[in-house]
Amino acid sequence: MIIAEQKRKENIAEYILYIWQLEDIIRGYNFDLAKIEAFIVKPYNQSLPVTNQIREWYTNMIDAMHAEGITTQGHLLFVNAIIQDLSSLNISLLQDPAYAHYKTTFDAAVPAIHDILLKSNGVIKNEIDACFNALYGFLILRFQKKEISADTIDAVKRITVFINALTTIYHKQDVEN
Repeated sequence: MIIAEQKRKENIAEYILYIWQLEDIIRGYNFDLAKIEAFIVKPYNQSLPVTNQIREWYTNMIDAMHAEGITTQGHLLFVNAIIQDLSSLNISLLQDPAYAHYKTTFDAAVPAIHDILLKSNGVIKNEIDACFNALYGFLILRFQKKEISADTIDAVKRITVFINALTTIYHKQDVEN
């Protein structure tokens, strides 16, 4: 909760990836709140009121995952909505001549994005979702200490530059509104 709130304010891309990771952690603990409390909540070492807020936050995530039917796979609707917002912003920026530099970062990432969309067999629905799937997959490979090809590293770098440009504009517009 504490980290998530900070990431949401500072870097929406990191926030999305963090929530995806928490979804997987919750699944890994089989939605067992006692285990989540022991291994995730208690290590925060916070005051009782803050600990209670963190526990409630995880409880709400667990409840939402059950309610939304994503206990084995998928992502929470509110996170999907953020990705859709980013996708809509991407489309509008690509059509705005004032954002020519942004379009250049997008164009550099397009081959990797389209490769991901093709490999997903229609599961991944838009370019921004493809980017986040690539970034999350890359993080998982790194956590697992698996070998990552030079082509994958290059693709992830291009996607990272693009997503950074998109989320920087997203945050700037968020602050202005």
